Amino acid sequence: MRCLFCKNNSDNSRSKEHIIPESLGNIEHILPAGWVCDNCNNYLSRKVEAPFLETSYGQRARFDMAIPSKKGRIPIGTGFHPHSRSKVNLMIEKDVLSIFAADGEDETGFIQSVRLQSRGTIYVPSAGDPELNYETARFIGKIGLEVLAHRYMNIEGWNDELVNKVELDELRNYVRKGKPGFVWPINIRRIYEANHEFSDEVDKSFQVLNEWDILFIPSSQIDEAVGEFYAIIAILGMEYAINLGGPELDGYLRWLKNNNEKSYLYISKED
Repeated sequence: MRCLFCKNNSDNSRSKEHIIPESLGNIEHILPAGWVCDNCNNYLSRKVEAPFLETSYGQRARFDMAIPSKKGRIPIGTGFHPHSRSKVNLMIEKDVLSIFAADGEDETGFIQSVRLQSRGTIYVPSAGDPELNYETARFIGKIGLEVLAHRYMNIEGWNDELVNKVELDELRNYVRKGKPGFVWPINIRRIYEANHEFSDEVDKSFQVLNEWDILFIPSSQIDEAVGEFYAIIAILGMEYAINLGGPELDGYLRWLKNNNEKSYLYISKED
């Protein structure tokens, strides 16, 4: 077996790869050891996943949904206490919310203000939407390649097929080696609220933290010599569409327009 990213032999690798990090609620969808070698697994965790998780959006989204890291920690949230005009931090531990003055604020004044009030208000900004930047692009690129591997991982011979596929080299090199200053194009949009509750056939409600699928657009639909593969990924209600074969989205945007802007994640389930 060889690594999906560096292409080196990975027979002795022991690390399993979470396609979406545990810090975003994924505990089920994992690539078996060997698909991503130990060296790449460690690199991707430090240099690709962590920078995205540490963005303002990454921190706030995880706080809003109270999603713990694999160490069991929920990121600290931020807010504003108008009565004392203080910035505050919010921390959740064991389902208990604690509020305290942020670094550099007048903690004594904040405490006194709270004690003088029988009721009060804390403004907490929502996570909003992620920016399309270098951190987001590499993070989604990494997930996209692993989604493709997950789709075919049980088919004999497909490890070699994906590792040898030169059409994936530009994206795999972008993820594994980086290209500072270049942002791989990704279509980002919200398709449902992060805390949206779905219901099944027996009316049980549930939330969807992440889901994905692979969209293949034949060449006849995009006026190209060859078809295109896109990973369509939803994380906390945000949908990311990335072309796995090259840094362009024209084919997907035409497909989206022709399908009334519907998400492929749900069109594919209806068919």
